[in-house]
Amino acid sequence: MNGPGAEDEGTSIGPNGERIFFSMQAKMHNEKAVDLIRTYQTIVGGCCAGVLGLTGLAGAVLYIVIYLAISILLLAMMGFNSKGYMNVSPLKFCIEGGMGGGKYGLSYVLFWTLSYALIYIY
Repeated sequence: MNGPGAEDEGTSIGPNGERIFFSMQAKMHNEKAVDLIRTYQTIVGGCCAGVLGLTGLAGAVLYIVIYLAISILLLAMMGFNSKGYMNVSPLKFCIEGGMGGGKYGLSYVLFWTLSYALIYIY
């Protein structure tokens, strides 16, 4: 299919203009696995921030550091070729979801405040 919707059907355009085929099922599996890893990362990171008693910018900086570290580790596991696994650029892979807030940032704040309150307030 050469129509405008061809990219949605398991193909992508490579850097040299060639058409690259990939499995949509494998892509969905990889996205679910990354989502699960990032969800656990935010839960553990938020609990660590609360237990350490971090408040304000210190907790936010810890979130950014943990998120970028996990993203770089995931990219390293993919051989820094995120296009081959998820069909997104490495930069977009590192910043999507977490740096714009999204569910990962909200989950982090939830567990951060919960663990901080349980240890230092009650």
